[in-house]
Amino acid sequence: MTGAIGLRVAGIAGADLHLTLCGGDSRVVLRGTPGTRWEPLLEERRQRCEEAGCPPLWQSPSLTDYEKADISGFGESWRAERDLDWLGSALLRRIALFHTSGSAYSTRSWITGDEWIFELDTVLGALPGHEDFLHRLLDPVWGPALRVDRFHCTCDERRDPGDRFYLRQCTYYLRHRELPLGGLQLRFRHGHAVYGSDVRTVLDGLGSPTKWLDRVLPTDAPRPRPQVSTGRRVPGLEGEGR
Repeated sequence: MTGAIGLRVAGIAGADLHLTLCGGDSRVVLRGTPGTRWEPLLEERRQRCEEAGCPPLWQSPSLTDYEKADISGFGESWRAERDLDWLGSALLRRIALFHTSGSAYSTRSWITGDEWIFELDTVLGALPGHEDFLHRLLDPVWGPALRVDRFHCTCDERRDPGDRFYLRQCTYYLRHRELPLGGLQLRFRHGHAVYGSDVRTVLDGLGSPTKWLDRVLPTDAPRPRPQVSTGRRVPGLEGEGR
């Protein structure tokens, strides 16, 4: 099995692809850029799967024998992923924060065991900083039941700005406030190694708002100002720096 077990295509409406899970009535909508045509993309994917001997499952009305066998054969992994269900729901309900309250121009995400990992590529000096993003994400009233367990921040490290292969990464490990459930790892990555010179052109061509691009990918990357918090300490958040 590859992909998410039970994930199904619920429908297509213009540039919107609706996804759901077997036995559920909730939906996630993937909104394409104007002119996106999901039908040929899905058909191409179906043909490639079948040519590789992998039956596509996204239109089956119920769990298939393949999925049931995967659950049975990898029960521990299945249960670990179920411990992350609450986190996925919490993040989906606050997904706008990644766009409105973060400075990442590119975000990747995957699951490893009982941990959900996000890599967020940013330009040094782009605002808001990761500590601002964390404060909004972990709001005591509106945020999910998460706390910072530990973190390692490299914002204050000094390196030659001409070193194009140097990469800084500030890593935060978040856990449930009370329960022994799966956790969240946020990797805020900075440096020339994590983005190409044409990334702004690509994002602009995809219809990204100019105001947002000016903030996350400025033509001349702004230098951090002395009064801007670097993120080494996050006031009001639990955890320790290493």
